[in-house]
Amino acid sequence: MNGRKATSDDFVEHGDLIELRGGGARDIKPYLVDLEVVYQDEYMLIINKPGGLAVNGNRYKTVENATARMNLNNPEPDALPRPISVHRIDVPTCGLVILAKTKRAQIKLSKDFQDKKISKKYLAVVHGCPLEQGRISDPIGGKKAITEYRRLNSVRSRLYEHLSLMELMPITGRTHQLRIHLRDLGHLVAGDRMYAADTKTIWGKGLLLCACQLQFDHPITAKKMKIQIEPPPKFKRVMDWEMSRYKLAT
Repeated sequence: MNGRKATSDDFVEHGDLIELRGGGARDIKPYLVDLEVVYQDEYMLIINKPGGLAVNGNRYKTVENATARMNLNNPEPDALPRPISVHRIDVPTCGLVILAKTKRAQIKLSKDFQDKKISKKYLAVVHGCPLEQGRISDPIGGKKAITEYRRLNSVRSRLYEHLSLMELMPITGRTHQLRIHLRDLGHLVAGDRMYAADTKTIWGKGLLLCACQLQFDHPITAKKMKIQIEPPPKFKRVMDWEMSRYKLAT
C-alpha cells in the first residue's frame, strides 16, 4: 500500500496505490517424487495421481508439494509461484488431477468446477453385478447427490459371486460420493476399507477406483479438451484372478 507492506489496520483512502504481489500461495518444502504428467502447457498441469497420495493439505507428501518446482520458468505475467490444484480426489483414489499454473487459469477452472462445466468419468471394480446402467440419486449428508453408471464388464467370483468393471459419472461432487452411492447400492468398491464394514473385500491392492477422464474447455484458449487415461493394470489383474479362481473351484 503506497509502496509499503500493508497491514489489517490500514484504511484505504481515495488515491491510495494498492499492489498485489505474488500468487497468494504459501511457501512449501518440495516433495521429491516423480509423478506422471498427462498434459502440460503454460496455464495448467494435469497429472495422474497414484492412490495413497493426497492432492494438498497440511501434510508433506502431496501432489502440490511434488509439483512445486514445475512452474519456475513460466513466462506468463500472472504465473503462480507453483501449480495450485483446482479440485481434489480422495487420497486412496488414483487418476487425473488438474493444477493451475496461472492466476487466470486458477480462477476460470475453479469456477468451471463450481458451475459443473467440467465432466468427469471414473472406472471402478465393484462387488457383484449391477444393472447394465442406472442413476443413483440418494442424498448424502442431506444434500443432493447424483451418480450415473454403466457396467462395462462382469466376471464370476468365488468369494463375491461377481466382480464388475463400472464406468461412473458423478453429476454432483459430494465427499466420497461414488464410494457411498455404490455401497448403498450393494456394490462396494473393491478394496474400500472405509466403507467395507463387515463386508469381506480385496485387501492389499488399494481402492480400485480411478478418475480416468476429464472433459472441459481450456481456461484460456477455450479449446475443447478431453484428457483420458487407462486404469492401473491391477484392475484387470484382479478381475482375471477372481475369474480363474472361480473356474478352478468349479
